[in-house]
Amino acid sequence: TLVIFYRVIKVSLVEGDKWRAQGGKNVKMIPIHAHRGNIYSDDGTTLVTSLPFFDIRMDLKVVRPELFDQKVDSLSYLLSKTLKDEKSGADWKRDLTEAKRKGLGYYKIANDLSYDQVLDLKSFPIFRRGQNRGGLILEKKTVREKPFKALASRTLGEIRDNAPDVGLEAYFDEYLKGSIDSMLMKRVPGGKWIPVYDIEEFGDREGDDIYTTIDVDIQDIVQGELLNAVEEYGALGGTAIVMDVKTGGVKAIANYEWSKLREKYKESYNHAIGTLSEPGSTFKTATVLALFDDGYETPNSKVDLLGGKKKFYSEWMYDSKQHGIREISLKNAFAISSNVGIAEFAMKNYEQRDSGRLRFQNKLKQFRLDRKTGIEISGEKEPLIKDPLEKSSGRLAWSGTTVPWMAHGYELELTPLQLLAFYNAIANNGKYMKPVLTKEIQRGGETLMKFNPKAAKKRIASMDAIKATQNLLREVFVSGTAKKLNSKEINLSGKSGTAIGNYKDEEGNKRYNGSFAGYFPSEDPKYSMIVILYQPKEKYYGAQVAGPVFKRVAENINAQKIENYVAIISGPAMDKF
Repeated sequence: TLVIFYRVIKVSLVEGDKWRAQGGKNVKMIPIHAHRGNIYSDDGTTLVTSLPFFDIRMDLKVVRPELFDQKVDSLSYLLSKTLKDEKSGADWKRDLTEAKRKGLGYYKIANDLSYDQVLDLKSFPIFRRGQNRGGLILEKKTVREKPFKALASRTLGEIRDNAPDVGLEAYFDEYLKGSIDSMLMKRVPGGKWIPVYDIEEFGDREGDDIYTTIDVDIQDIVQGELLNAVEEYGALGGTAIVMDVKTGGVKAIANYEWSKLREKYKESYNHAIGTLSEPGSTFKTATVLALFDDGYETPNSKVDLLGGKKKFYSEWMYDSKQHGIREISLKNAFAISSNVGIAEFAMKNYEQRDSGRLRFQNKLKQFRLDRKTGIEISGEKEPLIKDPLEKSSGRLAWSGTTVPWMAHGYELELTPLQLLAFYNAIANNGKYMKPVLTKEIQRGGETLMKFNPKAAKKRIASMDAIKATQNLLREVFVSGTAKKLNSKEINLSGKSGTAIGNYKDEEGNKRYNGSFAGYFPSEDPKYSMIVILYQPKEKYYGAQVAGPVFKRVAENINAQKIENYVAIISGPAMDKF
């Protein structure tokens, strides 16, 4: 700081007349950005850092002739041994002598040297005199590096010149980039601008560091399993998210989509927070929770499935197959994912009661499904929940078929993270946790800002309703659509989903999204998870394409993490919202 202050005084007072005489033509002040801060995982592993590189130039005009003549031989020899550019010591001496004779003020020595290489150069004869007497000009540039390459790459994000900034890099840019000072620059022949003073005299200034909730091991598991699945089923893309049930900390986000240009899967868009879609049968969990919380039905309530086909007003609804089943309990209808059964319960209670439609909508608001999660990444989409009071014919307008179709996941749109946050609340005994990606921001090793877990003030439903729903989600693995996925290593709970993108187009080619949402272990949930494969080929049911990913990830996390799981949520560390 004292050095900077000295330079400001010197430029303003001592050398002011000299530089003012130059006008704005050959000198100017330019901003100097701090060394950009790092981004770390939950255990302090570096996920993003800035690596400094230097272009080296020499101002031969400032080097006294006697110093040059005395030391050019030794400087040339050391340059030939250090730079490995196939120039001998004699070559370097010849070129430097010619540049000195011409009085060059911006002679190229090397490009893209590391900091360690620069330290060596600064000890060389002539160069050790610095910029103003030894002519050593350092032009610093930084390259943003992700040591784990593609791991969580889109979530971590980047600052881009010709496209919008994305991810945590964009959201916390003001902190990461740190302070900005100004440096006096002069123009040399050829139009290049160089510092008047040695840039190192301004000291190392650092941006703030971001500590995330991402777990490198879990991220690696999730990313690998999701990639295997989208490749196996030739899906258009896919996404998977794992959350810590007790804290809402996002431990992993993976996204893939097929790139025709590169002919491979890549992570170019964060579907987890930015893609809205109709969830399909994973939304049935919200419907049954509403029915239980309102006291309208119990797991033992009976319904007639009519063999798997029923007409609601003018629209036919079908189960995934014509199974021939008639009377069945709500519990079993949910386990086998009967569209007709869940729609019939919703129709009975929310379409044929006074203000039933509005009550159903209010239930979804109570479950916090009508709002963004507020996670620290730009681009989260607003969920689409229809309004029974909307009188127009737009996307929000209610119709006679809205209740039965919404009951099994149509005529509404959510992002994967918004739906996962709902499942996480069920796993957490009704306590809704705000999904978060950040634990704290540090400046110079000291905590600048801490992000405590945030819980909603009220449970999303009564404990009785939550417990009944938890039992249904476990039953899916015992006797339902995920029976073949039941694990011998860990008890799993969840719901499969298969959404048809153009379900009302009888002649169109069907486009399917297969999904699975749930949590584990069932008896004491530690992690919640959602997996979605967009438009897989041949196989498309959620239990077929997304369910195996859910199971394999859960088993791998169980083997690596569950035994040592610790959730830090005690006392005042928990905020309410």
